Amino acid sequence: MLKEKPCRRWIVWWIASAFYLYELVLRVSPSVMTEGLMSSFNATSTLIGILVSFYYYSYTILQLPCGVIIDKLGVKNLLLSSAFLCVIGSCLFASAEKIYIAQIGRFLIGAGSACAFISCLQIATDLFTKKYFVILVGITNVMGTLGGLLGGFPIAKLVNTMGWQNTTYVLASIGIIILILILVFIPNNLKKSSVDKEKNSSVSGNIVGLLKNHQIVLSGVISGLMYLPISAFAELWIVPFFMTKHGIDNETASTAAAIIFVGIAIGSIVLAMSARKLGGYMRTLRLSSLSTAIMFFVLIFCSDSMTLSLVIVFIIGFLTGAQPICFTCAKNNASSDLSGTALALTNCIIMSIGAIFQPSIGALLDTFWNGIISENGMRVYDIMCYRFAILTIPVSLIVSYIISFFVKETINLEDE
Repeated sequence: MLKEKPCRRWIVWWIASAFYLYELVLRVSPSVMTEGLMSSFNATSTLIGILVSFYYYSYTILQLPCGVIIDKLGVKNLLLSSAFLCVIGSCLFASAEKIYIAQIGRFLIGAGSACAFISCLQIATDLFTKKYFVILVGITNVMGTLGGLLGGFPIAKLVNTMGWQNTTYVLASIGIIILILILVFIPNNLKKSSVDKEKNSSVSGNIVGLLKNHQIVLSGVISGLMYLPISAFAELWIVPFFMTKHGIDNETASTAAAIIFVGIAIGSIVLAMSARKLGGYMRTLRLSSLSTAIMFFVLIFCSDSMTLSLVIVFIIGFLTGAQPICFTCAKNNASSDLSGTALALTNCIIMSIGAIFQPSIGALLDTFWNGIISENGMRVYDIMCYRFAILTIPVSLIVSYIISFFVKETINLEDE
């Protein structure tokens, strides 16, 4: 049905990618709410890091179940329940008077967001020819970066105008609209009919088999470490880092978050299309990880000008745009009937690493904190605290560069 109507394929993919954009807004919006969250819950940076990372706990846990469900049943019902959880979680987060209620809200948002990215990739696998997959991965990443952009300055503006609680209620309302679009326009029989179900072993056997595939696991580790400029920096700590480094407010600092996501959006397309000319997927990933690490060192220790800092974060974003290529490497190392589970496993590894680093950077800030308290009772972290904490990101990128030499090139496995 969908093969006969190309426009319908694109409608399905665009709705799924719109949900991915939406969940990115939900994911990154706390980065411009940190002061309000600290004030509302009387929390330290460590507690805020833990609060925000509750998103990742459920997101990570549900990656493999979502992948299995997609492989067995398709995406529509999964997307419907996911959008519903995002709406409920947002309302709970906004109404929370105690931090543990906010944590439950973030947990539900993470659970609802778990299938967003892999649903887009599975739709790309099911409805489009294989040679377009790496490009569609790049475009999907662009949609995510647009979500990151919207979750920066526009959300900061709303937060400063109506408060973080009312802003979150607005986001919940948008989720209801997306839920209706999924219900109306995504067909029930989206699952690709060519999958040979007789070849499927048990779910646990499939997962164990993928975990034993070192090429898939290492691709996920590389991708997770390369994603740290987004998960551990752009999504949470970039705004307070720029506020401290340059003495600016959260609206102005959110410009940095916007610019890094613009760089990611451009880099996702350019680097995906240029991978062959650059010598292959793994060579592209190596160049990206090493260059990004260098740019982070410059940003942390050498950049005192706001303009230069913004240029550097754009370059960091552009180079980080190579990260989604890891999904192509993982997919090419899995059988076609397990593509959804392989993509989910890769995403699970990525988000596990993000869930570790977000609170870890917060803990490092508290470790290097010099004891200064603001007038309203909140801890004040100087630039040296941020430098030592964020230094973990370029070090991790260097580790990903080293690991990449243990992953084989898969670019020749794709159909032309």
